[in-house]
Amino acid sequence: MTTRIVQVTDLHLMADPRAELKGVCTRTTLQAVLDILRRDFGSAERLIITGDLAHDELRETYVALRELLGDWLPRLRLIPGNHENRDFMRQVFSDRLTVVDGRNAFAESVGGWRIIGLDSQWPGEVRGQLGLPQQEWLTHELAAESLQPTAIFLHHPPLQVGTGWLDEIGLADAEALLDLLRRSEQVKFVCCGHIHHEMTISQRDVLLLTTPSTSVQFLPDTEMLVPDSVPPGFRIFDLESDGSFRTRVVRVPISPRS
Repeated sequence: MTTRIVQVTDLHLMADPRAELKGVCTRTTLQAVLDILRRDFGSAERLIITGDLAHDELRETYVALRELLGDWLPRLRLIPGNHENRDFMRQVFSDRLTVVDGRNAFAESVGGWRIIGLDSQWPGEVRGQLGLPQQEWLTHELAAESLQPTAIFLHHPPLQVGTGWLDEIGLADAEALLDLLRRSEQVKFVCCGHIHHEMTISQRDVLLLTTPSTSVQFLPDTEMLVPDSVPPGFRIFDLESDGSFRTRVVRVPISPRS
């Protein structure tokens, strides 16, 4: 039986519903994405948000997001990005995550797969860091369910993406994670946000997938941040019980403002 999971990332929502980031109204684009999700993918078993939920890091922004998600809440899992207030996120979404040594993470079985979300936020830094306690937790989780096909979600990519300024703000302790993943044959892929564009990278038995933002997009292969004109998007996974999967990115065209 096929299990469908939806991933959205880098919402950069703000308390002011009209607020813009790099000329993009993040509330408008998120609402457009949610409209398409409800219309075309409403039967998905999980919605996973991989960080940068609240650009302004205000509690009222997390409350607004919870209201926007509505009927997705029972199927929702989420983890922090670098633009996040971990405490406010935990207060508002306490029923949608697990606290692991002060980190907001999750691990659960869905449709014969193990789905694990890691907290890569490094307070005060744009770069990410998992930290030793969370690495030890992940090691235990992988060892306990070594026969289940597994997907790992986190905000910061653990592999180089080939754009210098983005690679400088990736996962600082990536090598420890990569070493663990290469010893864990049940891990089928790692999926991240943070870089605001779609990529597929395979390196030494680790498959990395990245997903477009629901807000502003970044042009790849640049020396500095350059907004891209492509529409926002999200990623769909169809997971099979034999450990195989299919994935694709769906773009959501936004109507020009009048």
